[in-house]
Amino acid sequence: MSTPLHHKIKPDQKYLHAVFERLDYFFPLPAGAKKQLGETCYEIHVKKNEYLLRKGDYSYFIYFIIEGILTGEATSGKQVLTSFICVQGEFVSAIEGIYGIVPATEDIKAAEDSLLLGLHVQDLEKVTANFPEMNIVMRKVMELYYKIAHHRSVFFRIGNASDKYADFLKNYPHHASRIPLELVASYLNIKITTLKKIVSTANKKGDERILSKEQIVFYLEEHRPYLQKKLSLAQFAQMLNLSSHNLSHLLNLYFQQNFSHFINSYRVNYVLDEMQNKDHCKQYSLDGLGREAGFSSRSSFFYEFKKHTGITPRNYLQKMNETIL
Repeated sequence: MSTPLHHKIKPDQKYLHAVFERLDYFFPLPAGAKKQLGETCYEIHVKKNEYLLRKGDYSYFIYFIIEGILTGEATSGKQVLTSFICVQGEFVSAIEGIYGIVPATEDIKAAEDSLLLGLHVQDLEKVTANFPEMNIVMRKVMELYYKIAHHRSVFFRIGNASDKYADFLKNYPHHASRIPLELVASYLNIKITTLKKIVSTANKKGDERILSKEQIVFYLEEHRPYLQKKLSLAQFAQMLNLSSHNLSHLLNLYFQQNFSHFINSYRVNYVLDEMQNKDHCKQYSLDGLGREAGFSSRSSFFYEFKKHTGITPRNYLQKMNETIL
């Protein structure tokens, strides 16, 4: 049996935008790759407690979660174990047999009503073949999930029950309250009675403030602190009323970037926006645009710009002018 695509509903543009935004955090994709992806993926709606994939099925799709929560279920005798939890903004597929070569070894089930975008692996391979940038994205996605799996395999062997739950809260700050405690206990491999005691104690103490991805992005877009030269992690954390450690964790969790790369990506995007304004651009040299964007030196500006776009600021500006002409 193979996993069905249900009804072939073309995705809403806002959902495609969410997927492209996520992929661009790994590596910027060209417009052609996004167009091809948009033409070949479909909306999939999964009801709470409905299975997206059953053990023994052949999986041919990779899914991006727009809304909802999905969990993996592995069986050991009569015991059912929660093997993974995937939430909004993440990818999910069969861990084994992702290309339909062998049957899946686990179930994938919706913990709540969920909306996904599904992409056939053959269509993904075509995009990867046509656009090398997509290959970079997928390698970085796989690297991220390998790191997550490695962290869990090590941390869950040495951490106590309270440590495991604290780590769970950091990894799922906006979904923890929506996931049934039975699933959480199974995922953390601790007794449900122990987990309930830990949750009760944590609620009495109160935990460190955690911001959502949207709140961090909103603050950046509203206040543009990245324009401040030599902005430090500690300074930005203070602006958000977070500890430096917590902010660093959230940037890695939400954007898979450290503080420096994250802030510099906003600075590069600021320069790109300013380059579209021909009148404004004429008022500044490229070095001046870099300084206005918050870069402290010409070398760091040129390095980050080329890393982000693949070419130098001067070459980018020349290509833009040629396109206009």
